[in-house]
Amino acid sequence: MLDIDVIVEPTAVATDVVSRADLRKHLRISSTNTALDDVIDAAIAEAVDKLDGPGGELNRTILPRTYKRYMKNFPGNDENGDPKPILLPFAPLLSVLAVTIEDGSSPDNNLVVNTDYIVKTGTLVPEIHPVTAWPSVEDVVRGVSVTYQAGYTTFPDKLKRMVKILAAHYVENSEATINEPRQMMINRRVEFGMDDLRAALKIPNSFDDWNE
Repeated sequence: MLDIDVIVEPTAVATDVVSRADLRKHLRISSTNTALDDVIDAAIAEAVDKLDGPGGELNRTILPRTYKRYMKNFPGNDENGDPKPILLPFAPLLSVLAVTIEDGSSPDNNLVVNTDYIVKTGTLVPEIHPVTAWPSVEDVVRGVSVTYQAGYTTFPDKLKRMVKILAAHYVENSEATINEPRQMMINRRVEFGMDDLRAALKIPNSFDDWNE
C-alpha cells in the first residue's frame, strides 16, 4: 500500500483557490449581502477539502504541502532490465527535496546525491529515474523515503470552476438529501458538470508500485 505522510501542512487556504467574492459572483449574490459570508467560506473550504490531496477525489494536491513517501526498497527493473522509476503521488510536483536510504545500514540516513537521479514531470504522475541504477538497500519497512513538495502555485481555471460548482451546491443545499423533484434535476446537472471536470483532472491511483 501507498505509505505517505504529510510532513508540512499547507500555508495556503481554500479561499486562495476561489475567493469569497468569486463565489458570490458565481451565485449571483450581491457584494453588499454579507449574511452568508460564513456559509460561503465554509462551503469553499469543504469543496477544496473534498478534492485535495490524500483522500481527495482528484488524487492531486491543490494547496501546496510537503510529503514524505516511504518504500521498502527502491523499485526493481522492468522487463528490459532497466530500473523502474519512483512515482510521486498527488501531483503537481513542485520540487524533490531528498531521496534518503533509511534501512539502518548507516548510523546516519544516507542521502542519494541529486546528480544521481533525474526528475521527470511531463508524465501524469511525476517520476524519479536513476542516472545509472538505484543503490542496493535492505528490504525493510520504510527503507527508502522521498521528501517532496507538491501543489499549485497558480490554480487552473478548470480546478477553480470545479470548486465553484461544488461550493455553490453546498451553499444552496445545506442538507445531504433533497426530495423536491425540481431540485433533484438541478443536482443532476451539477453532477454532470462535475463529472466532466473530474474526468479532465483526476489522476488514477492504480499504479503498480503504490501497492508494493
